[in-house]
Amino acid sequence: MKKFLAIIGILLIVLCLILQFILPSTVETILKEQVVNSTSANEVDVSLSSSPNFRIALGEIDRVHATAAAGRIGEINFKNVTLDGEKIRLDILELLFPSKNLTANERTQRIFKHANKIELRGVVTDEEIKNFIANKDSNFENTQVAITPNGATASARVKFLGRKVDLDIAGTFLVNGGDVYFHMTRLNSNSILSRVNIDTFLTDIKVLDSANLPLGLKFDSVELREGEAVITAVTAVQ
Repeated sequence: MKKFLAIIGILLIVLCLILQFILPSTVETILKEQVVNSTSANEVDVSLSSSPNFRIALGEIDRVHATAAAGRIGEINFKNVTLDGEKIRLDILELLFPSKNLTANERTQRIFKHANKIELRGVVTDEEIKNFIANKDSNFENTQVAITPNGATASARVKFLGRKVDLDIAGTFLVNGGDVYFHMTRLNSNSILSRVNIDTFLTDIKVLDSANLPLGLKFDSVELREGEAVITAVTAVQ
């Protein structure tokens, strides 16, 4: 009888160790893979916390925090990315033993059952916006971009009606329908465009599409700083 109780006691200790340390670590690793796959991020760190800690093994997470040194969403490279979530409930069985023949989005929807809040924040530099413009259209030459708290300016030389035109652009970033756009407020030229109504060329350029975001996130706000833009996306998984 004493041997039996001792064995039961050992098994309970082992079970407690698995629930307290091993399974939470496994969940962190799998979530890290999710972040890497959805943002092409580098050097991702994920930390989970619940009280008591074994609740993580049951799929109940009070807080999740993930950071990445760099990441890519759509056509934009981010300087860094952070993800924070509160009161998240996961399907642990689906996480550990994924169903077959599911797309990445379908699997994510099965894993994340509920969250009070999930927020993703990424920093984009003006250098990256310059590269985005240059890659978007090979007609742009000598592109320069500067971001300040008051807005963004850009200059470039572009081919227009067989000639090269120097453009001076001013604008800001805004969120519309969950996507991020560059909204032009000024478009000047000291060349041929000075003889036409250039206001007709003013348009919003889509920079980031929420369709490229994981976890049902939608872009929510853009904060401009010196030399960079902080872009936030949020969701509430029900």
